[in-house]
Amino acid sequence: MRTFAGVALACVLISTQAQAGRPFTIDDQLALQDFGRTTFSPDGRWLIAERFGRYEDAPNFDHEFLDHATTSRIFVTDLASASEPRALLVEDPKAGDTFGAVSPDGKRLLVFRLKDHRREMGVAILATGAVVWSGLTVDPEVWTAQARWRNDHEVVAITRAPEAASILLGAGWQTQARTTAAWAANGRGAYSGVALGAGRFAYLNPSPPDYGLAVFDIQTGRSRVLATGPFVELLISPNGKTAATSQDGELIQPDSAIGVVRFSSPHRRRRLALVDLDSGAVSRPCPACDLAPGTWAWSSDSQALVAAARDLPAFDAPYGYWRFGVQGAWSPLAPELRVNTVAGGGIANLTGQAAWLGSDPAVLAKAADADRPDWWRLTAAGPVNLTRSFAPPQGRALAIDDSGLLVSTGSGLVRLGQDGRARLVAPAGLAWQSPRALPGQVGDRIIGAVGGAPRMMTPTGRTQPAASVPAEARLAATSVHGDAAAIVKDAHGVRTLTLYRPKATPRPLLTINANLGGVDFAQPVPVQHKGPHGEALTSWLYLPAGHRPGDARPLIVVPYAGDRHDRPPAWFEPGTVSPLTNVQLMVAKGYAVLVPSLPIGLEDEPSTGLAEAMLAAVDAAHVQHPEFSPDRLAVWGHSFGGWTALMVAVQSPRFGAVISSAPPADLVTIHGNLRPASLTVPEVYMTLTGMQGWAEGGQGRMGAPPWAAWDRYVRNSPLFHLDKITAPVLLIYGDMDYDPAQVTAVFQGLSRQGKDVELLYYRGEGHVVANPANLRDLHQRAFAFLAEALGPVASPTGLQTAAPSKAASPAIRSSQ
Repeated sequence: MRTFAGVALACVLISTQAQAGRPFTIDDQLALQDFGRTTFSPDGRWLIAERFGRYEDAPNFDHEFLDHATTSRIFVTDLASASEPRALLVEDPKAGDTFGAVSPDGKRLLVFRLKDHRREMGVAILATGAVVWSGLTVDPEVWTAQARWRNDHEVVAITRAPEAASILLGAGWQTQARTTAAWAANGRGAYSGVALGAGRFAYLNPSPPDYGLAVFDIQTGRSRVLATGPFVELLISPNGKTAATSQDGELIQPDSAIGVVRFSSPHRRRRLALVDLDSGAVSRPCPACDLAPGTWAWSSDSQALVAAARDLPAFDAPYGYWRFGVQGAWSPLAPELRVNTVAGGGIANLTGQAAWLGSDPAVLAKAADADRPDWWRLTAAGPVNLTRSFAPPQGRALAIDDSGLLVSTGSGLVRLGQDGRARLVAPAGLAWQSPRALPGQVGDRIIGAVGGAPRMMTPTGRTQPAASVPAEARLAATSVHGDAAAIVKDAHGVRTLTLYRPKATPRPLLTINANLGGVDFAQPVPVQHKGPHGEALTSWLYLPAGHRPGDARPLIVVPYAGDRHDRPPAWFEPGTVSPLTNVQLMVAKGYAVLVPSLPIGLEDEPSTGLAEAMLAAVDAAHVQHPEFSPDRLAVWGHSFGGWTALMVAVQSPRFGAVISSAPPADLVTIHGNLRPASLTVPEVYMTLTGMQGWAEGGQGRMGAPPWAAWDRYVRNSPLFHLDKITAPVLLIYGDMDYDPAQVTAVFQGLSRQGKDVELLYYRGEGHVVANPANLRDLHQRAFAFLAEALGPVASPTGLQTAAPSKAASPAIRSSQ
């Protein structure tokens, strides 16, 4: 069978090579477009979508991860006609438009225009595109709800002055602006410092900034600020009379009794404030209560809020569930239940959820003596376990409305009704999908296949016909009529937003990245191998077009210690905006690329046997695909992948070149790090744990602070083992990232030994290099470095390529 399969594969490869296109380039990467949010209006008439423009066309690049949003445009499609999608707003070429919630009547849309350093909220009429701008600056809804409809003509929003400190809108530019201003002040002989403190000196730390809670009336075009405070998120009561708000409180400081600081440990307390949306009166039930992020729900009568909270002062006190009355009463509910924490990716994630079944709260929680979380109904007589008879895992609700909840369990899909009864409504093994909602919201419908036919289900447990969406498409939105919008992509990264309707032909609406249609991309090839403990693993090999046995191509390994890839990583697919460790660019230069699975136990030291595990994947790949040379190896990693690259170079001489971008090379100093933003914009970035959670209980896996586990920190810090590195090293870092000393110390340490090392240091860049000119420079230098270290490489078409020029790029001159 293997012989016939090999012949078939060879035929496919020959056919593919006969139709070979051009290679992918950095210009292609920087011209990529993307889709943002997509949604239907509540009545199902309008389909609304964000389309991001060419990446390099952003008007500025000082917003860090929001840069691409400055190219966004909003498109609407009237599903009551056969009309094509149209731009909703008149375009401003120097601004990006995104959208938020749709009005309850489905006629209006919250829109946001990001221009320079301001993000103004407006309200647009979907039928005409007419817009009323509010004059209010509102943060992006990345993690928390910032603007919601009170009714069909009023919007409640957390608003701030454009120059006010913000962890989102201020990312990037505020650190630069304040640093520049401080330098200028010092030059004038004026004060240019910042004072911070811990313990009894904690009072020195700047308080979080006050924002406004405002109501914008679209009928009058006027807004009024009801209250001010350090608002973080909001939740409007069903009757529209009260806004529950979470406000930043004091910084949280651990002490010596805390064994391990977890990466998800919050930086500040969060306090509850209830704001009357008519009078602006503010009540603060349970001033000592500290809220968990986003885990709350209003009762249907708007008289009570259930929320995950804690009132104990301990740094790592567990969260339980509390009831807060709109009149100010409050009480803990079922003290024996706790919000569960799940470790994953080096982060401890709170996995609670709250809803209501009639007059009783329903919560996802774990009993103190239980080995799993369950859904509980919190009655006056005590908590009732609703899902104990169903197989684990019991996860978050997929859909919620006034009739109940739909919960996925190991036994199948379960409906929790208002009567408190739990009923299995679909067997296990069916794939149910619920499109991603705005922060603080849960959808009220899911779609899946029942009996082979697509169906839509609501929390009533009833189903109706739904559109059939291809399995390979990414579901973006569903409507009350069973319609669906999904992103379809081809092998070249050309993506199309497509409308699917029951019993109708799919309708393409918007297409992006059409220029990639003639570009060759590598498709991932699975490589089966064993892990350090004998477990079956899959790594993924990417080979250039025209590859042949005997090519002896160099292989670049792109690792990230701790990751396990049972499926090909989505961020390496064609058309994906991932500018660093870009597998497709590497393949286009003629390199074979391997993305290895490198799982690490939660309690294991990350460096133990790391090179051995990686090279086992390399050798397995070579046995199965001898097109590359096992002796011409490079490793290229970013962030913890950059740490991985340095660490395997310490452990093995087989690597002939190392590229390490933004690595935490010294776990001792990264443990005590305060990033530049914490020192320049401390109101929002300051933390009394810094990177301690990352080092102790996160990816670093040190399990303790350095003074309690010194040898473990040293063993796992590449900086202390530079004498073992034999390969040339290229280091990459942005001056606004966590700690430039992470690479300068490595650079100087290798230099001290007379070894070959380069350092690329980009001003104005954070953890990820984003500026197109810097990205061009980075890749030019990186591929020149690889060619010099590993020798010439056969191009994807089989032609021999010379080593690229080592001449300095205009982005960074040799004199700099």
